[in-house]
Amino acid sequence: MSATGATLSGSYSAVTGTIVEAGFKYGLSSGSLSSSKTGTYNNGSISASLSGLAAGTTYYYQAYAKVQGTLDYSSEVKTFTGAVKSFRTTVPTWLSSYEIPSNNASAVTSSDTQYNGYYSHGTVDEHWGGTKIAYYNTSNANHRIVVHTFAYNSKILSNYTLLYDKTKKCALWVAYKHNGTDYKDEGVGRHDEWKYDPALPADWQPNLSGAYAGNYDRGHQVASNDRQTTADQNRQTFYFSNMTPQYSTLNQGQWSSVEGKIQGFATNTGSNQELYVVTGPLFSGAASYTQDSAGADCMLPSGYYKCAVRLTYDNSGKITDAKGCAYIVETNSENRAATLTSIDAVESKTGFDFFANIPDQYEAIAESGTSSL
Repeated sequence: MSATGATLSGSYSAVTGTIVEAGFKYGLSSGSLSSSKTGTYNNGSISASLSGLAAGTTYYYQAYAKVQGTLDYSSEVKTFTGAVKSFRTTVPTWLSSYEIPSNNASAVTSSDTQYNGYYSHGTVDEHWGGTKIAYYNTSNANHRIVVHTFAYNSKILSNYTLLYDKTKKCALWVAYKHNGTDYKDEGVGRHDEWKYDPALPADWQPNLSGAYAGNYDRGHQVASNDRQTTADQNRQTFYFSNMTPQYSTLNQGQWSSVEGKIQGFATNTGSNQELYVVTGPLFSGAASYTQDSAGADCMLPSGYYKCAVRLTYDNSGKITDAKGCAYIVETNSENRAATLTSIDAVESKTGFDFFANIPDQYEAIAESGTSSL
């Protein structure tokens, strides 16, 4: 079983006559097996391989055999079928296949089936752009993974992915990528379309129709300036799930400079390269809080991080080089300086294993780097 393929097997016995064809019927519901695949058959076994399937999707299938010359010894061909069964294609982890599998978020359907450590829970419509949001529950009832998408050049692409924590009312990490083909800077501007994230319950999120209390801005994790390909892509960065309470002078000062560094890395990403970014808040020490615009408590991050990896590929799509670095601001207060450091150092602070699907030799190089890209 894989994200886009499966090998089906079945069996037969007590055949009177000659099998002239055997294989499988399959489809997206048990009552509509509208596709078929001829297989191989021998010594009581039937096998066939399917490809081009949608990831994270439940398929139903049924073995069949066409037999000529059954009990009445006629030349008529009769079709015999087995029981309807099902399988589910896997979903790649968030980095190994960053775009929505098969460019189709609606392929992810509601299910209790666990795969790759996640439980698929469904899709909802984006507020902006007419695409679907895929969201996944994890084994932690307070967490949910959300993948936002947008349409560009006749493709549905990932905008950003986040791991949300309802106890802290913010995402623990937000991941996104840049390349020169699907994420061009088209200069669409800042749209300020503040909305609840429709993939999360409203009571998990802060009410940010207005600012946080005190000197705290609605601080983007994925910056508005990082998403300038389409207006709808930019609008999605204003979902409340993408915000944390960030001290105003930090948000508009040193952290803005860090965001500018990342945008500079993106601008310098070549045609055979992709830039992957993970950003998030830090939480250390005694918990402290501010309030959202409805007066609900929101935990204050103690600081912030951004990790960046630039991968270079050859013409066959094989990774040939990796570079990485990270920035940390330890204090969410006045305009504190950002420290250039390694991704390993951020992983040590957060407990997350970022970029885990990069081949080990390149992951080690990228995550130990401490020089600006």
